[in-house]
Order: sequence, then C-alpha cells, then structure tokens
Amino acid sequence: MDKKTLLAIVLSFLILIVWQKFMVKPQVMPAPTEKTTTEEVVKDDSAKVEETTPEETIEETTKSKPTEKKPATTIEEEGRVIEITTPKYVAKLTTEGGRIDSFLLKDYAETIEEKSPPVDLILKDVKGLSPKIAFDTNLEKFNEDIVYYTDAADELKLEAGDEEKSVVFVWEGENFRVEKIYTFNTEDYGVDLDFKIYNLTEQKIKGDLNVSLFEFVKVEEKSSFSLFRGYQFPASFLVFANDDVEREVVAKVKTGEEVDVKGDISWFGFDSKYFLLALLVKDMPGRETEAIRLETELIEGVYRVGDFSLAAGESFEGDMGLYLGPKDAKPMDKVGHSLSDAIDYGFFAFLSIPLVKLLKFFFLIFKNYGVAIILLTIVVRLLLYPITHKSMKSMKDMQKIQPLMKEIREKYKDDKEKMNKEVMNLYQTHKINPLGGCLPLFLQLPIFIALYKALYVAIDLRHAPFMLWIQDLSEMDPYYVTPIVMGLSYFLQQKLTPTSADPTQQKVMLMMPIVFTVIFLNLPSGLVLYFFISNILSIAQQLVTNKITKD
Repeated sequence: MDKKTLLAIVLSFLILIVWQKFMVKPQVMPAPTEKTTTEEVVKDDSAKVEETTPEETIEETTKSKPTEKKPATTIEEEGRVIEITTPKYVAKLTTEGGRIDSFLLKDYAETIEEKSPPVDLILKDVKGLSPKIAFDTNLEKFNEDIVYYTDAADELKLEAGDEEKSVVFVWEGENFRVEKIYTFNTEDYGVDLDFKIYNLTEQKIKGDLNVSLFEFVKVEEKSSFSLFRGYQFPASFLVFANDDVEREVVAKVKTGEEVDVKGDISWFGFDSKYFLLALLVKDMPGRETEAIRLETELIEGVYRVGDFSLAAGESFEGDMGLYLGPKDAKPMDKVGHSLSDAIDYGFFAFLSIPLVKLLKFFFLIFKNYGVAIILLTIVVRLLLYPITHKSMKSMKDMQKIQPLMKEIREKYKDDKEKMNKEVMNLYQTHKINPLGGCLPLFLQLPIFIALYKALYVAIDLRHAPFMLWIQDLSEMDPYYVTPIVMGLSYFLQQKLTPTSADPTQQKVMLMMPIVFTVIFLNLPSGLVLYFFISNILSIAQQLVTNKITKD
C-alpha cells in the first residue's frame, strides 16, 4: 500500500470519528430550507475525502469561490435552551447564536412583593443577542446567525463547593470552525467566555473581528437630574479604559451615532442604578470599543479586536469574561478587573466609600438599614460638631451686633467707604469673623454630598425595610409622611438659626423648607430619613449653642 493511499484512509477515519463525536447527536429537526445544514455539509465533505485523493481535495479547495459557498446552518433552524443553575443565579443559554437568553439573580427580586420574580439582567427586548461574535473575512462573513451544536444537557446544576462546569458550543462550516465556551462557577457573578476560530481552508484568511453586547434603550431616560425626582440613573454605556471609567447615557446616543473609546480597555458594558452587564477583556488584542445606536431602542456595545489573520490550519483564541450581577463592591472586587469602579459615587468617592462601609458595619450589628442610617448620621454629625459649632456661634455673635450694624448703615448711608470702614472696626472690636458662619458650612458640604451619593447608589438599601409603612428604603415614602416631617423639622431649624435683620433674607430662608419638602417628596425614603435625623440633631445642637452663648 503506497503512502498516498494510506494517508487517504487515515484522513477518512479521522473525519468519520470527528463526525460521530460532534455531529451525530439528537437534535431538533430544522425547518425546511433550501440552504445546507451542518450535518449535510459534513457528510458531503466526508464523501468527497473518501472518493478523492489528497491532491484532488487540495485542488478543489484552492479553486473554490467564496460566493459559491453556503452557510452551514441558518437562523431559521430551531435551537434549544440550556439552563445553568448556581447558588447565585439561573442562566439560560440558547444554541441560536450561542448567546445568553436569560440571567436571573436569585438574591434580587424585581419588587418587594412576596412572589416577585427575580431580576433578569437580560431585558426581554435584547434576549438572545449578547454576547455576539462577528467577523468579516476575504472568504465569508460570520454574524452568528446560526445554530450551534452542544452535547450539554438541557439542565446543568452547580451546588455550593462544586468545581467549575463549562458549556461548549460548536459550529463548523466549509471555511471555519467556531467554538464558544462558557464556564460557570458557584463563587461569584463572573462567567468565563472563551472562543476559538479555526481556519479549515488551505488559504490564508484576513478579516475584522468584533465582540458585542446589546442593551435596550429607554428614550425618556436622558436627564440625570430632575428637581422633583432627584438624581436619576438612566442606563449608561461604561468603558474602563486607561485605569478610568468613561460613561455615556445610552439614551443620548443618536441613531447611527457612534461613541468611540480607545486605549487599554479592561471591560465595557451597560449598567442601571443597581446592576451591571459587562464584557471583560482578559487576554485579547484590540484597543477600541464603541457604542452604536442601531435603532430607536437598541444600542450595541462593540469591542473591536481589529484585523486578524489565520494561515491555513491556524486558529484564533479569545479569552474574555462576563460579569452579570449587582453593583456591589464586594462581589465585583472578587471578579476583579476594577469592576467596582462602575459604582458612581461621584466626585467625592473617596468620602462616599468609607461611609458605605460604615453603613454596612452598623447593619451587621442591628440588622436594619434604617437604624444603620440613623447611627451613620449621628456619627457624621459628631465628626462635624466642631465645625458646625463654630458656624452656629459665629452666626449668633453676628446676630448680637445687628442693632449696631443697622446704626452704622443709617449713619453712613451716603458714604459707602466710611460705612465699610466702620463695619470692619465693629467686627474687630467684637472679634467676629464675617465669614465665620459660612466658611464652616462650605467645609462640610463635600461630606454631605458624599453621604447623599453613598445612600443613593448603595444597593444595600434596595428593598431594605425600616419600620411600619417604610418597607423599601430605596423608594419614596408612599404616604409622603417622612418628607413632610422632614420639612417641618427644617422649618423649626430655620426659626432657631440666627439670621440677619434683613426681612427679605428672612423670608427667603423661611421658604427653603417648602422648597426642600417638594424636592424630597419623590426621593428615596432612606435619604429623607438621613436629612430628617440630621435636622433633629442640628436643632438640638442649635439649642445647646444658644444656651452657651446666651447673655
């Protein structure tokens, strides 16, 4: 037997083994179509190899034209769903495109109702779209409009402590073989995503490779701040590049417009107020990602791997990952990649983060986030006591010299220069700093802003009950009791706070409680609780200061 004949027999047996292992599996019958199916292509190829010599096979491959080739599978074929259950989530993968159809978080319900379904991070409008692998080469264009094959069972369960388990999707056409591998664990919300692209031809191929996520766009969510709704968190396109997070509200991206970010990209994705869907870039070439508004309510986040080429028989391997979970620093840091930077604490994040940690510390002790907010407010007020005391004392001293100030203004009303000189002499005589009441307030303003943001973005307050009718500290008070009581406490605080004798200024200050009450009507009850307790403590401190400085 000559070497060529022996080689042909060996190749025939190898193809037969591959066919038996990967293709001859119980599958759902495809709908009638004129296009060739995966099994038909493999069978045809096997027959060709058996009937021809290796030289004839190479000659046919070299002469083949891309325009004459048909896709091995089509999107019209019916796929199936593989369900993966872990202690933290239930994920559903579809063989149609090898994408995620659903990702339910067991520990997070949609509402506070007893029978509320869990949060699904894959919105119904984008089910089965992410993550998508697409490449365009000199041979053909691949958009995953196919049905993958997998030997995975319909259900896969992982109990606590179990080792990682993978679901492998395989598709093979005339030119390419594509493998898409999801690996699940029981420890966190991270999912490993690996993919391999094999060049099955005897030609060198060149093309572009992209990996995409999709998000549904709520057009009305363009504004991040509303006077009557407070600070809002519309869905954003996030990119962690060059050690910093770049954000773009997706509703602001116009149809056909592209938002481009270049650099050393660690991850990109879409977030809501409390949750994040992100694609992690582990070991991959490429330094560019884009957000593209495809339709009125659909946006695509694309990671551009860029140009890639494969010689005959070579393969490309992509090492990526996914995070589908809460915007909570602990599980995010467990996955790594600086994912916790997706939590928008604002400009004063260096203050907000320790405040959130302190809030969680109090919760571990008292098991009630309402109580934790009260204790956090007390701690903050105690830390600010020296500053606020100095401010209150300065305002009280200013109030004492108001009659003398009025006399000076009346006496020198026609001589501004002389009046200002006498006013300064008055301050020096009574050892009063005219900025003593305002400057301390500005110094504590960053802390108040940081605390506001910390309470507003903390997922810990989501569906967290306090007492009585307040069963969700992340939502507004349904009966408006707390904002009204907060407004009354603010009014009382204003009455006790020393002011100037200017009647116009006094009227403006007395209007502030009304304005704040209207603003706080629709803010989360946890925030309102913080401001209410802060006002009560301010009233108590003002009474003490008034008694100390009393003549």
